[in-house]
Amino acid sequence: MEKKKINVIIYTILMFFLFVIIAEGIIWGPGGRLIVQAIYNYPQGSFVISEAVLAVLVLIVMLLFKNSYVFTQKREKVSTGLFYGLFYIIGSILFIILFGFAGKGFTGGLSLVNLVIGSFLVGVCEEFLCRGWLLNEFLERYGDSKKGIWYSIIISATIFGLMHLGNIFSIGQGVYTTISQVLNALGIGIVFGVIYYKTKNIWSVVLLHGLWDFSLLLNDIMPVTETTELTMSFSIIGIIFGVLVVLSQLLVIIPYINNIDEKPKKKAVIGYSILAIVFYLLFTMGNGLISSKMGNTYTFENLSLENYAVIYDNYDKYEMSKDNTKVLLETVDDKLVLLNETTKYEVELDCKNLIDYIIMEDGNYYILGYIDYVDSVNVFLKYVYINKDNINDSNKFMDSVKDNMHKYLLSGRAELVVIDDRENNKNYLSAYSSDYGHYVLINEEQMAILNRD
Repeated sequence: MEKKKINVIIYTILMFFLFVIIAEGIIWGPGGRLIVQAIYNYPQGSFVISEAVLAVLVLIVMLLFKNSYVFTQKREKVSTGLFYGLFYIIGSILFIILFGFAGKGFTGGLSLVNLVIGSFLVGVCEEFLCRGWLLNEFLERYGDSKKGIWYSIIISATIFGLMHLGNIFSIGQGVYTTISQVLNALGIGIVFGVIYYKTKNIWSVVLLHGLWDFSLLLNDIMPVTETTELTMSFSIIGIIFGVLVVLSQLLVIIPYINNIDEKPKKKAVIGYSILAIVFYLLFTMGNGLISSKMGNTYTFENLSLENYAVIYDNYDKYEMSKDNTKVLLETVDDKLVLLNETTKYEVELDCKNLIDYIIMEDGNYYILGYIDYVDSVNVFLKYVYINKDNINDSNKFMDSVKDNMHKYLLSGRAELVVIDDRENNKNYLSAYSSDYGHYVLINEEQMAILNRD
């Protein structure tokens, strides 16, 4: 008896210190404060909060519908499910490499912490809802026959895909982007449905989903990205490519089609995963080429200025002149328009939703820049160098302004300012990111990132 009492005392002391370390050191201590600081003060924080709330609501739904068995149910280990989802692991690594080097001046830091947490919570929310609850509800009603299993997987995946239509209204996402997202979610839903049914381990698909979303969203925490701008027109070729992208993912499930209850051969899983990746990338690139306009390629650098000032300038109209030619830049019905006051020739610059524009002089050039919110996801910085000597070249000059416009995708909301580099007596047209606190400086041959701090 005495020995047991000593063990209990020792155990109690150990648990006390362990609790203090976890609670005071991690949860309420530096670790917890770091996470709270990241959520409240850094970009992607609202993403974490919204997904955490949704995850809690989903878990409540699971409990109400008596699906709590999903939390502990396991037919296979997590590692087995991750192996079945090899396509998404390889694809995520490739996207991380691609987006990691696509733009310089990676913001990382606590924004990256938020993105990791938020992506994992997306996995928890959507997988518990669509596989843990929805798929199991169908399986319980349509049985474990081959037909019933595939029916449940496909129908639940279709609902999962259609669920993304709400992004048009909830976050103002563009129609083209949303349709592409619905198609991709359909393919993902079918593959994740198969993996979940095979393993009955929800954490496998949670991790795969979180990793996949993280790799795709990593681009959001880059200050500026050399990218393409999606056109809003629908074409038969574009639709075909979109369907092919979905079908390429479905190559992953070929080893399970004949008998979904059998254990697949490892070589088949690896082979079809690699084949699916190859086709997925090819069809994605093809779809990008036919549905987008390529931007210009520039070099990037991180810039450190010791002595600079920020100049704000707002105006409704700006007049450029050369000899007897006057060209007026103005906004007309939220559009940016060039008007030759002599010939009355008018050119409307490419702009979906004008938020801000600015023009400055730099030697023999005017630099015109503006922010175009294509939708809540695509925020573009567009700018052009205008040679003053060409202004009196009548209509040809105005057309050249539109044709020579450079386009870059920004990481979020921004406003245009002029940076006065006092030390070097030089001005830069710049987009200030209100989300990240840095400036994207425009130069003729390169773009630079200036961190506010």
